[in-house]
Amino acid sequence: MRFTVQKEDLYNGLSAVIKATALRGIQPVLSNVLIETINEDKIKLCATDLDISIEVKINAIIEKQGSITLPAKKLYEIIAKLPNKPVIFTLNTENNLTAIKCENSKFDLIGISASEFPSIKYPDSDESISIDVNTLLSAVKKTVFSAATYDTNNVLSGVYFNISGEKLEMAATDGNRLSRVIENIKNTENKEYSIVIPSKTLVEFSRIISGSDEKTVLITVKNGQISFKLENKFITSRLLEGNYPKYQQLIPSNYQIVVKSDRENLIAALDRTATMVNERTSIVKLLFTDNKLSLSADTPDLGDSEDEIEVEYKGEDLKIAFNYRYILDALKAMDSEKIRIELGGALSSALFKPESDEDFLNLIMPVQVK
Repeated sequence: MRFTVQKEDLYNGLSAVIKATALRGIQPVLSNVLIETINEDKIKLCATDLDISIEVKINAIIEKQGSITLPAKKLYEIIAKLPNKPVIFTLNTENNLTAIKCENSKFDLIGISASEFPSIKYPDSDESISIDVNTLLSAVKKTVFSAATYDTNNVLSGVYFNISGEKLEMAATDGNRLSRVIENIKNTENKEYSIVIPSKTLVEFSRIISGSDEKTVLITVKNGQISFKLENKFITSRLLEGNYPKYQQLIPSNYQIVVKSDRENLIAALDRTATMVNERTSIVKLLFTDNKLSLSADTPDLGDSEDEIEVEYKGEDLKIAFNYRYILDALKAMDSEKIRIELGGALSSALFKPESDEDFLNLIMPVQVK
């Protein structure tokens, strides 16, 4: 195998796939990235930890066909330090040694035969649904942060993904908060899905597609796996097994207490108040009075903080406490200038949502404080 590739193209390709490599695996080849020539003008980079696989195709000048797997972390480190010039790869098939040359720099990297790399199965495109990339990215942004992080095999570490008719509904919860969004889509293929996608998969999808000019993505669900296919990028992942909680029952239909606030003002006040938050609990106390919201936090042996902003609120004084990070995550996922906070009392869950969008909401459980 021998080919020449632009350093920047290779660096971007490695950046896209490297998160799918296994840090500690039974099979050493899972820490490697597969490099394989395709036709006369492209190479394929592929990495997998057996739960998620990411593949990227990049332009190259192919002189001799072939394939090899190379240590992903070390290869990434090498390419990152090279000048922005063409990089030449030459493989010695007798000892799996790959020579990497760029101007006056030369490296020899020992690889593992491509025959040991797991085979990645590609679904048939006629079983796919085509979805607008920006619509999917928006839905991921509005939900994925609420998924649990403590157990990657737990169904709560995933994001519920439902397609029915011309609606895409996604939701995530870790038991203390819930994010749900409903988006309009075109479903000319008449597909129906009700699955749970690992949050890591959606984070990686968002990462590698961000900033590209792709318009649509082909999604295929089959045999306990989901795949996302773009023009030169392909992600496949296992789905999480188990029944997702019936979160719809947790969403109140009519709260009596409604607060309206400027989103940026509330974010800034939370940021300031959180400077003195107890890092173990992350609790910020909110006091709603007549058209005002007072925020406070304290840390034993360090001190406390207070802040105040104007809001639209009429009613009796209401004091409630939350993990401030949950509120910030929800607010930063919104695009609207104004937000609504719907409350049921000091010990009831609260809804945070954009003023003009009923299809996106965040339910946050309060914290009981003395």
